Amino acid sequence: MELGTKVVGNRRRAADPVSCHRRALALMREAEKICPFPRPRGFVFKARTWEEYEAWKKAQPNPRLW
Repeated sequence: MELGTKVVGNRRRAADPVSCHRRALALMREAEKICPFPRPRGFVFKARTWEEYEAWKKAQPNPRLW
């Protein structure tokens, strides 16, 4: 008796980059609808110490800032 590889289901075919990008944009649009926080503009926060950074991070109500 020969032992072979058990196959369950079918492998997904690799999608082309255009359809992957389109799906990613649709998912991001759905996430924007669900998330109660506005998308922040880019900025740089410079803390002098890790403790100062941790305190700033904990004080932020918007989890998208970190």
